[in-house]
Amino acid sequence: MGKILLTTLFSGYNFGSSLQAFATKVFIGQMGYDCVLVARKSVISGRDIRIGKLMTILWRTLTTADTRTLHAYRSAYSKTLSGDSAERFAAFERDRLQPMRLSWGGLRKLAYECVACVAGSDQLWNPTSLYIDPLYYLRFAPKTKRIAFATSMGHDFVAQYNRKKLRKWIAEVRHVAVREDSGVMLIAELCGRDDVIQLPDPTLLLDGDTWRKLLGSGTDGGRYILAYFLDTPSEQARKCIKRLCEEQDCEVIAVPYAHDDMSYATRIEPAGPVDFLRLVDNAVAVVTDSFHGTAFSINMHTPFYVFDRNYGCAHSQGRRITSLLAMLGLGDRHEPQIETVSCREMNFQDADIILNRQRVEAGHWLTAAIDDCAKACGTSSCSA
Repeated sequence: MGKILLTTLFSGYNFGSSLQAFATKVFIGQMGYDCVLVARKSVISGRDIRIGKLMTILWRTLTTADTRTLHAYRSAYSKTLSGDSAERFAAFERDRLQPMRLSWGGLRKLAYECVACVAGSDQLWNPTSLYIDPLYYLRFAPKTKRIAFATSMGHDFVAQYNRKKLRKWIAEVRHVAVREDSGVMLIAELCGRDDVIQLPDPTLLLDGDTWRKLLGSGTDGGRYILAYFLDTPSEQARKCIKRLCEEQDCEVIAVPYAHDDMSYATRIEPAGPVDFLRLVDNAVAVVTDSFHGTAFSINMHTPFYVFDRNYGCAHSQGRRITSLLAMLGLGDRHEPQIETVSCREMNFQDADIILNRQRVEAGHWLTAAIDDCAKACGTSSCSA
C-alpha cells in the first residue's frame, strides 16, 4: 500500500518518547503501510542536539529574557541514568525503531515518495518552546501530504513570540488531531480551525495484551512499588510511596534516573523501554509524575497514583495528564489525599470501554486522512 513517513520524538532517554514512536509505527503498520521513522542527524548519540537548534535557543533566551526553557534543557541533559540504561535505549532504537537520519534534502526526497507524512505524538508542538522545529510541522513535505496525529502541545497557552509562526505552520497542515482537549481549543483560537479533533496518545491505541505480545512481559519474582519520576518527587509523592510500601510490606524500585535524594527508593534499577513495560506490568502499584507512566499503568491495569511534577521555573505540562484522567474518569488518581491512598484493586472497565472506542475512531480518522492525502496528490502537483 506504500510508505508513510513518520517524524516524532524518540531521543532523550525517555520511556514515553521511545514507546509512543514505536506504538505509532505499529499502528500505521497494522493499517497495511510501511511506516518509515525519520529524524535529523544529531551531534550526540541518543540526543537531538543540532548546532542551529542550540544557537536559536540561546538567541531566543537572550532576546526574550525567558530562561525557563533553557533551564529545562539543562535539567534534562544533566539527569543521571542508572547502570546500562543508555545502552538499553540504544538497543531499542536500533532493533525496534530503526530510524532513518536524513538531511533536509533527503527528507524532501523521501516525502515525495510517500503516500503521506505524519507528525506523531509527544510534545512536538510545544507553544512555549524557544525553538519551533520545522521538522515536526512537516515543512519539508508537500502541503497535501501533511498529517498531525495526536500531536501534543502540552500547554494551554501560546507564547507571544511563537504565535505568528505557529498560526501559519499549523494552518498549513492538511489534517490535524491533537492529544489534549486544550490543544483543540488553542488551535481554534490561534488559527480559526474547527476541524481539529482530539485523539489519545499512540501508546493508548495498543491495549495491554498487544503490548505484551509485541515486547514481552514476564515476571520479576518479587513484590514492589514502581517509582518513576522525571524530576525529584514532591513531598506528597514521597508520602504516598511510603504509605503504599508500609501497606504492602514491599520494596520500592526507582527507574531510570538517580535524583539528588533517593531515600524513598529501596533500589534504582537500570531500564530501557522494554524493561519499563515489564516493571509497570508486574508492579503492585506505580507512583509517577509522568504522562506515560500514567498511560502505561492504565494500559497494563496496574493501580497507580500520579503527582504534579516539580518543574522548578519551567512551564508546567500537567494539563496533558489531567486531560487524560478526566477523559477516562480516573481523576481521583491525581494528587490524592494521602489518607485515602491504598493498593486496593482498581476498576479499569470503564476506561477500557472508552479507549476501545477511541482506538476505532483513531483508525478511521487516520485512514480517512491518508486516503485524502493520496487523492489530493493524485489530482495536484503536490508542490511544497
